[in-house]
Amino acid sequence: MIIIYLLVSVLLITTWVTTSLYIVVWYDAVNLRTRADEGQWRKGIRFFSILQGVFIESLCLFFIIITTPLRFYFDRIPKNPQRDSRPPILFVHGWGSGSHAFMLIYLLLKKHGFKNLYFMTYRPIFADAGELANQVAEKIDFVRQKTGSPKINVISHSMGGVLTRYAVKNAGANEKVEKLIALGGPHLGSRVSAFMPMGKNTLQMAYKSAFITELASDGMTPGDTDYISIYSDFDNFVIPQDSAHLGENAKNIKVPFHGHIRLLYSYHVIQLIIEELRRE
Repeated sequence: MIIIYLLVSVLLITTWVTTSLYIVVWYDAVNLRTRADEGQWRKGIRFFSILQGVFIESLCLFFIIITTPLRFYFDRIPKNPQRDSRPPILFVHGWGSGSHAFMLIYLLLKKHGFKNLYFMTYRPIFADAGELANQVAEKIDFVRQKTGSPKINVISHSMGGVLTRYAVKNAGANEKVEKLIALGGPHLGSRVSAFMPMGKNTLQMAYKSAFITELASDGMTPGDTDYISIYSDFDNFVIPQDSAHLGENAKNIKVPFHGHIRLLYSYHVIQLIIEELRRE
């Protein structure tokens, strides 16, 4: 009975958090954006789709929280590389999360024949973003050495995409990453960071912060990596949502009515990931 009460409490909290963030999204859309269409954008609002999106996002946030202990399992697979002509894949999670976040993506990639899939959980979560990016760079080298592959592909979520870009630009990972598929990355930062000033990296992820600005100073897509950003204009953690756009030198794919966490559990998004991984 205690477990049931605990799960219900977590679900109520995630619903409250999700709803609160979408109120911030609405405020930002109405008050903090310059629109040349004099409000014509509001005609595209579909309230049923919005309510459905908020509900699904609440469930996804609930699921990622209750499955947190599984990260200790995913951090430890695989042990031995398998023969595969495609580059190995490294999953890089977002702020405060862990390797378990990619559980569904991992299972469907395995089903489609991808073999060498590696995970990491960077810690401490409040550390400087540059220090965390160094951990990403070290893991990239580990996967390359383990598999003998000169380059790997990276699938990231949220802050993981920013850390990977930093690793490519500043931490020696240039020419080591074939593709970066970034899901909901706050590449220009996010105003949500102002609500969570816990630790240095949350402040570094603020919208157009000094860290974010410096990282983008020579272009949003450093090195010779192919960049793919899959994002949504319904994201409730990346505000404004076009912060996830990686510019004209990247492939930017926008999906409708997907919250920030839902990007990890959407079958449509996973199909897009598979298509990009298979693309030469």
